[in-house]
Amino acid sequence: MTKIAFISDIHSNFDALQAVMTALKEEACDLTLCLGDIVGYGPCPSECVDYIRQNNIQTVLGNHDEYVTLLMDPRVERLREDIRIAIEWTQAQLSMDDLKWLAMLPFEMAAEDFFTIIHGSFAPGKWRYCLDEPTFAANFKGQQAQLAFCGHSHSPLIGIDRPDGAPVVDYIRRCKLPEDEKIMVNVGSVGQPRDRDPRACAVTYVVETRELKLHRVEYDIAAVQEKIRAAGLPEKFAMRLEVGR
Repeated sequence: MTKIAFISDIHSNFDALQAVMTALKEEACDLTLCLGDIVGYGPCPSECVDYIRQNNIQTVLGNHDEYVTLLMDPRVERLREDIRIAIEWTQAQLSMDDLKWLAMLPFEMAAEDFFTIIHGSFAPGKWRYCLDEPTFAANFKGQQAQLAFCGHSHSPLIGIDRPDGAPVVDYIRRCKLPEDEKIMVNVGSVGQPRDRDPRACAVTYVVETRELKLHRVEYDIAAVQEKIRAAGLPEKFAMRLEVGR
């Protein structure tokens, strides 16, 4: 059996990443894939990039990964102020080699005929979300693969296409994925969950049996909050960790 772990939206939260990867070791996964946003918001961008690179974890580009590579680019100035502050701080923490590595990440990646991974959505336009019925419906219009995995919304959700109506959208539970309809699995966030559950999030999938499982992992949120404050990053990035919002 081939078991694959999916992580996404680490957002420079190294404590959460370590906790998740420790938990996934017990799952004996054959492969771990990252669905983007290694950096942004959090206090440990260099540590997170180093971990992903040193462990050869295949990764697609996230929007925050892209933002930090836009050195002296006017697009950064148009970002929301708190995000811009975090991006500019993150740029200063990363080496030029790390920035070049992030810039070279692919936008999407296909695992033969089994599934495709992307950070956001296959809907027209860049960095769209898969978050509710309308956004999943827009995604399915552009999704070619029968099965795909994404992140970006920070909420663990599964969407199943219904050509004759609105897609079915639900919170991920342990299940066996159907083989006929198009499916998009949003694997949630390691470093900044937004589904009112502050625990770090990851997903595993067994290719042969199509079994999907959600994993929630506790970590020391208070320690990360202190690191965010010590770095001088916006207070909202610390506060939201404890409420999962």
